[in-house]
Amino acid sequence: MSTSHSQSSFKEIPSMQRAYSAGVDDLMDSNVESDVLYPHYGSQAGKTAFTKSPTIDAFAKMKRKMSNGSRLSRQRRLSGDHNCDTFLPETVRYHIYSSEKNGETVRQQQLLSTDGQHGLETILKTTGWWIDGQSPTDEEMQVLAKLFRIHPLTVEAILAREPMEKIELFPNYTFVSVRSFGTEDPIRPYNFYNLIFKDGLLTFYFQPSPHPSRVRHRLDQIKHHMLIGPDWIHYCLMDAIVDAFCPMVHQIEMESLAIDELSLVLHNSERSDMLQRISGCRKHASQISRLLVTKVEVMNSLMKRYEEKWQRAGGYALKTLNEVLLHLSDIQDHLTTMTQNMNHYNRILSRAHTNYLAQVNVGLSMTYRTTNKVMNRLSFLGTICIPITFIASLWGMNVKVPGKGILSTSWFYWVLVGMFSYCMILIFLGKKWRVL
Repeated sequence: MSTSHSQSSFKEIPSMQRAYSAGVDDLMDSNVESDVLYPHYGSQAGKTAFTKSPTIDAFAKMKRKMSNGSRLSRQRRLSGDHNCDTFLPETVRYHIYSSEKNGETVRQQQLLSTDGQHGLETILKTTGWWIDGQSPTDEEMQVLAKLFRIHPLTVEAILAREPMEKIELFPNYTFVSVRSFGTEDPIRPYNFYNLIFKDGLLTFYFQPSPHPSRVRHRLDQIKHHMLIGPDWIHYCLMDAIVDAFCPMVHQIEMESLAIDELSLVLHNSERSDMLQRISGCRKHASQISRLLVTKVEVMNSLMKRYEEKWQRAGGYALKTLNEVLLHLSDIQDHLTTMTQNMNHYNRILSRAHTNYLAQVNVGLSMTYRTTNKVMNRLSFLGTICIPITFIASLWGMNVKVPGKGILSTSWFYWVLVGMFSYCMILIFLGKKWRVL
């Protein structure tokens, strides 16, 4: 859709507000049809897929009629998840960005407000707009679904915060769901839900993220030198999400190499610490690998979709799509490289874990060997002492022993000599047999 056509289409906004009030009344109904949000796509070719902006008074009336607060999605009502997100009044959750040279970013705390309506009406008159929404409420999603003709499956996926990464094609937009992660420990992944329209981009997520602000800063630097469309904005967002994996991959690389070097030179006191390091690094590596593998599949599907558009495009659109394809292929190569590196680091950690277990087994074997030696010596000493103890105990019993009636001590000394000779012979045999 061109800019001139978009501007002429939105000149009728005041006259279309009454017509859109009927759509607001549909949102206030509590029947099944209102909950499902049946889509109505534009029937004429070349017409914009957006409806005109509704009046804020109608929204306020709708919210007052909702006695139970925000309307929960059907899936969340059935699952019993009634924990609605709460926001501080000063939190800026919506950034309405314009890629025009003199365009500015409109920051809004609430979308269902007079300023929010004015920002939407202003931005939708242009091309290359970007609406960035953090933690949208159910009412806001219903309004946006009516405004942009979003399919109910897409609305349900966003409100349910589905974690699966995927790409889905609809008549008036492309839905792309990708996962990023926070910097906390443990890693907490969260999704970006991107809706690529002909003239703009919608983005939703449910955790604070630095990626949108970085993308806006990047776009501000290049929008004076080139024409930016929704495909380019989406590429910049995907590039920021993928680049966020680089520090984590580098950290895992350094940790895995250090573990591999230290796994064979550990002292006994350091083995427990090494096991914790191996377990923690393998856990992070598995989480990052799982996030990267799914992105490769999404990127392949996205590039296939752009290749199909490139075959049908012409003129400046052909050049733009060609540039987007080149940059997406760079992201794809980056993802492939990181995935291969993570597989290599997983193998290093697996080998280090195997070496650690081998060291533990060697240590246990040496302990068993030492214990066996000690037990053999004790058994041999017992073999020496038991006969001597038996002979010596005969003189302490009320029994008849040889030489008892003889007053001479010759018997006593001969017995001592015999016991000493017995001990020396057994000790000699023990040394010879390497028992002692």
